[in-house]
Amino acid sequence: MTTAGLAATARPGRLPNLRHAALASFWFGSFFHWIPILGVLVPYQVSHLLPRSEQGAGVAGVVAVGAVFAVVVPPAVGAWSDRLATRWGRRRPIMAVCTALNAVALLGLLLAPSYPALVAGYVAVQIFNNAAGAAYNAVIPDVVPAPEFGKASGLLAATLAMSALGHITWTYAVIAAVLLATLFPTLWASRGEGLGMLPPRPRRPFREAAAEFLAPLRRGDFAWVIGTRTLVTAGIYSFLPFLQFFFADVVRVGRPADFTAQFELILLLVATPFGLIGGWLSDRHGRKLFVYLGGGFQGLLLLVFVVFYPTQASLVLALGAVAGIGYGLYYAVDWALACDTLPDRASPAKDMGLFHVALTLPQVLVQAVAGVTLDAFNRASPNSGYRVVFSAGIVFYLLGTIFVSRIKSVR
Repeated sequence: MTTAGLAATARPGRLPNLRHAALASFWFGSFFHWIPILGVLVPYQVSHLLPRSEQGAGVAGVVAVGAVFAVVVPPAVGAWSDRLATRWGRRRPIMAVCTALNAVALLGLLLAPSYPALVAGYVAVQIFNNAAGAAYNAVIPDVVPAPEFGKASGLLAATLAMSALGHITWTYAVIAAVLLATLFPTLWASRGEGLGMLPPRPRRPFREAAAEFLAPLRRGDFAWVIGTRTLVTAGIYSFLPFLQFFFADVVRVGRPADFTAQFELILLLVATPFGLIGGWLSDRHGRKLFVYLGGGFQGLLLLVFVVFYPTQASLVLALGAVAGIGYGLYYAVDWALACDTLPDRASPAKDMGLFHVALTLPQVLVQAVAGVTLDAFNRASPNSGYRVVFSAGIVFYLLGTIFVSRIKSVR
């Protein structure tokens, strides 16, 4: 079947709003899963397992080891799912099995008695979550009409708000339950995604096959989408895993884990309407404006942190709302940009897996370096490490926003 034929079969002319919302359900589950884990739960557990002088590197170590698998798994599983043939489709079986295993791994994190056990549990979570995510990444281009990519991306952004509600009191057990519950609407909404199975790829020498596999990273608009997402994500991971420590050491709040949860909840509640509206507007007025605004608002948060080292809790929470505007606007068009520039619409999961690497690779490179740098500078001069790593985040945001202008086929 040709690419055009696949597109006509898998993506009807218009998708009902209910089905759009159901497709976004699993994205809500994913953010409910990751934002509490990365922003609150892992730092909280590390703070109880390691001495204070090692906690920045400890958080970076957990996340970096797990993120190695987050880089490798999505493209590999995505490419496999493009040619998987089952009566239930090519994406949904992977999503169902791996999400169930993800839930089991979360319970392992809940019971982790030591730092090595925490690392092992986190690795298992990364493997299974990213395998399920690799299949899910292709569902939007599989079943959503191209003129509605922004609407779909906006609905994905709108699911972020409730993801900050898990945190300490609900912990991993409730996160696992929510992840499983949000899977079922998406499985229903993605029916028909297995139509138009592709034949197996012919066998080729490893070097030639690898070059073809990675070709979308080397040139074209899709490569610029991946590159700019990598830079923006690097900006996020220059500060997100260390916010709890910043709030304890600089803002000097009494209960930093609870304050971090409150900060993230405000950020995501503000992100919700801006993400929903921004996604819909981008279908009519272009994507780039929303990326520029998104990067600017998010970078402003770090700029204030770096220059002023604010100590007023109310001001910090207000800055969370400002950053939420940018976060919502950016993620409103993030997926839409990728879907708009896909090199091969007939087999999107492999390339969307490469796109997913832009979310996970900074966890390996940036966060590992940032954690060690934070500890080193803080030992040399108390709290100076935050100014160094947060300044790097500003640079990443700036570059990731500016280089979106190099994407030529999208307004």
